[in-house]
Amino acid sequence: MNRVEYDVMASVEDAHWWWRARREIVEATIGRYAPARSGRPLAICEVGCGTGGNLPSLAALGTVRGAEASPDAVRLLLEKHGDRFQVIEHELPADLPERYDVLCLLDVLEHVKDDAEAARWLARNLSPGGIAVVTVPAFDAFWSGQDEAARHYRRYTPAAAAALVPPELELVHLSCFNTILAPAILVARAVMRLLRRADPAAAPGSHLGVPPRPINELLYRVFRVERHVAPRRRLPVGVSILLVVRRPTR
Repeated sequence: MNRVEYDVMASVEDAHWWWRARREIVEATIGRYAPARSGRPLAICEVGCGTGGNLPSLAALGTVRGAEASPDAVRLLLEKHGDRFQVIEHELPADLPERYDVLCLLDVLEHVKDDAEAARWLARNLSPGGIAVVTVPAFDAFWSGQDEAARHYRRYTPAAAAALVPPELELVHLSCFNTILAPAILVARAVMRLLRRADPAAAPGSHLGVPPRPINELLYRVFRVERHVAPRRRLPVGVSILLVVRRPTR
C-alpha cells in the first residue's frame, strides 16, 4: 500500500467498526481452532501487521510478534505502540526466523502477486499442528476505489480461496463474513463506481474514515454478531472470506 493508506489505517483502525469487529471474529476463530500447547502460551505471528492495530488483541491469546515489509507502516506502529511488540522486517515469501503455532494473514494475500506461493509459505512456517487464519476480500462485485488505492491484485470467491490451499496443509474451515451488512455495502460500492465513471479523472482513494459515532457503533454491533457464526458455520456470501488451514502433526 502507499504511504497515505498507511496513515489512514493508523488513524482509524482502533475505532473503526470494521477493524473492531474483524478483530473479534479473528479472536473467536483462533480460540476455536488453535492447537493446545500445554505449559506454554501460543506463539502467534501476524504477517503483514501494518500499523499494528491487531497486535494488542492477539497478545491476549499468546506471545505475539509482528512482521511487516513497509518501513512506513513499521514507523507508524512504533509511534503508536513503542517497544511493546517485537516487529521484524519481512516480505513474503521469505521464511520467518522461527515457526509459529498461529500465523495470521489478515487481508494480505490480495496484495501479493503470487498468492499461491504465499499459501505454500504457510506450510513452511507453521509448527506441526499449527494453524493459519487468513482473511481476504470477497467477490468482484464489491470492487471499489478502496481496492485500487490499497493496490489489491484481486478479490476472491470461496472456491478460489480454497484452491490456494497446498497439499501440505489441511483446510479446516472456510466461510464468508461481513454477511449481514453485505447488501448495503454492495449498493454503496455500486454508487461509488457510478460516481467514478461520471468523473474518470478522479484518483481512487480511501473511504475508510470513521463514521459519526452513533453510526459507527451501530455498524460495529451488527457486524460483531458474526463472531458467533463465521468461525463455526459456512456463510456463502459476504464482503470478506475467512480461511483456516492447519499443518498436520505428521
